[in-house]
Amino acid sequence: MTMTKTKGPKKRYFFLIIFLLIIIILNGCISNVQEEYKNSKDKKIKIALLLPIGSKDNNLSRLGKSLRDAAFLAKQDLANNFLEIRTYDTYGINQKGILAYKLALEEKNEIIVGPFLSSVTMEISNQFPFNSVNILSLSDDPTIVGRKIFILGDTVVNRANNLIQYAMNNKKYRFALIGPVRDNNNKISSLISNKILMNRGTVTFTSYYSDDISAISDLAQEIKNKIIQTNTDVVIFTGKPDKRMAHLAAELADITVNKINKGIQIMGLNHWENSASILSEPALQKAWFTMPDQRFRSFYENKFINKFGYIPHPKSNLAYDAVASLGVLHKNLTNNENDYFDKFNGLFNRNGFIGIDGIFRFNNDRIAEKELSIIELISGKPKMLKQAKSRFQ
Repeated sequence: MTMTKTKGPKKRYFFLIIFLLIIIILNGCISNVQEEYKNSKDKKIKIALLLPIGSKDNNLSRLGKSLRDAAFLAKQDLANNFLEIRTYDTYGINQKGILAYKLALEEKNEIIVGPFLSSVTMEISNQFPFNSVNILSLSDDPTIVGRKIFILGDTVVNRANNLIQYAMNNKKYRFALIGPVRDNNNKISSLISNKILMNRGTVTFTSYYSDDISAISDLAQEIKNKIIQTNTDVVIFTGKPDKRMAHLAAELADITVNKINKGIQIMGLNHWENSASILSEPALQKAWFTMPDQRFRSFYENKFINKFGYIPHPKSNLAYDAVASLGVLHKNLTNNENDYFDKFNGLFNRNGFIGIDGIFRFNNDRIAEKELSIIELISGKPKMLKQAKSRFQ
């Protein structure tokens, strides 16, 4: 989904210059890692890519190939010969992923980029709860936990955090969560609730809708009553865009900002920009959602096409960002007397890293915090309310 952009060659040249400077910044400006390590014999960082290249699912296989190529593009852009990258095929299957993980360890890789699939990452976490090797998973599942597992994907919790902060800055402090009945939805709601509390907001209530669309009307009346009783300011839809969400939003329309100036604000967490039916839904006009920072996307894609001759998968930048961030760490490390220093501690650098879709950093929960743009849906089109920041404060 595209938004109205300012035209003109000056703006295009400006962003081209900025993109070309990304590599310079990646090489140390934004990530001022002060820790050092001792490794006089071999300064290489051995990286294992765990990707579904051989999957029988053509879309998944294409994604795996695109992630692999993006990783090597990042290495090329960094001009870093000390990053040694090897690819291990998970085939998109849990048990194959375990075999790939074991082989990567046997071959003395120091860090793993991938898997992409949440199920494969979860299987590794379950079977190796005390793993000693850091894993930069490309999954977007924030419920995955592990001793050294980092989640690099754009999680629903990260999108919620961006929206919650924006709402709080606009004097909306009381939040209700509404989502589908799913096995892990309680965990998701709990994580989002924690973000609300961390931002000093209030969770007024949580409600779930079933697959039975005929029950939506009764549920909507119940939700309306709770909204009034609890003085709720914001309703957050946690589920994926579908007919049930649209139907429920339509039932609530008479008390939302869609109908009245000081009504309830609706916020969505799951890539509404990719759903034509959601964008065109009258009841969801004036709703808020998030989109990644798009300023460098086209330059990355053009560079990728020139190198490999095909259009990269939209999520291929995850592998690029992972390898680029490791290149930053390597660039900023020098010899140290401490033999036990973990060279990957720099992943927690509070200044973060510049990615293709904007800046990101890892917090203590090892889930990527990403700066996103805040979007309002107006007449079926996304209107930017707040541009993603270019630096963490």
